[in-house]
Amino acid sequence: MIRLGNLNDLDNIMKVITQAQKRMKDASMTQWQNNYPNLEILTQDIKEKALFVYEDNEQIVGTMSVFSYDSVYDSIKGDWLNNNPYKVIHRIAISDSHINQHLTEEMINFIFSYFLINDIRIDTHPLNKPMLKSLERQGFLYCGIVHVNTDSDSLRFAYHKHI
Repeated sequence: MIRLGNLNDLDNIMKVITQAQKRMKDASMTQWQNNYPNLEILTQDIKEKALFVYEDNEQIVGTMSVFSYDSVYDSIKGDWLNNNPYKVIHRIAISDSHINQHLTEEMINFIFSYFLINDIRIDTHPLNKPMLKSLERQGFLYCGIVHVNTDSDSLRFAYHKHI
């Protein structure tokens, strides 16, 4: 089940984030290695009703934050598929116990139907092979490069899916 996260979920959300950070570090990625995302950011996402959790047997095993706009995406080195209204997914993470179960696909499809939208944009670090494979498997198209302001290693591959 996917639902909006609440402040009571924060400890369990952080467990999922911490596991994802460790997997990234073990894979020699710099992404999420600078105290990002942290409790303060996730708390703000919850207050903005932007953070969703994936529950399995009443246990949080996935998380993502969804927004209607990201100014970083205004400066793409490349081209988006269109200029339609879109949702942006950030801070998507799956627990160690649920990787390779296509939860990111379920979560992304949920966003299309929940918001009744046709376009999602997302970015990831060039070395984040699991996410790159997941996005390509789901039909996201590579659109170019953006630079995020959450990491000193700011280069990200930008993807867009239109249905």
